[in-house]
Amino acid sequence: MARICGATATALIACAPLAGSEAAARPSGVAAAPASASARRDPYDGDREAVGAGRKLYGAQCARCHGERGQGIGNAPSLLSEQVRHASPGALFWFLTNGDLRRGMPAWSRLSEPRRWQVVAYLRSLDETTK
Repeated sequence: MARICGATATALIACAPLAGSEAAARPSGVAAAPASASARRDPYDGDREAVGAGRKLYGAQCARCHGERGQGIGNAPSLLSEQVRHASPGALFWFLTNGDLRRGMPAWSRLSEPRRWQVVAYLRSLDETTK
């Protein structure tokens, strides 16, 4: 199926199908997380140390594409978007684990589960720090 994916419609944002193709596009990015993954609870919810550890991991692994404060660089989407800000912790964790190579997002499953949850804790803190 052909899709239109502009510079702003990247890894965390679903792409729309071209006219004349399938009526409904499959969800992509965080929206593609299965319900079972979306329902997972963040074991570090409210843990300031986890946010700090996640900030360090983000700086080392994510900032070169998504920017120091999650604003996005080039084709990498902003992590301050409504879709990301309103995603459940479980959906964010699922997306970090699985990625979407077609849209340039690597899978981070090689990071330990606690470290991936720390990145999720940091991503969720971005919403609080940008208000």
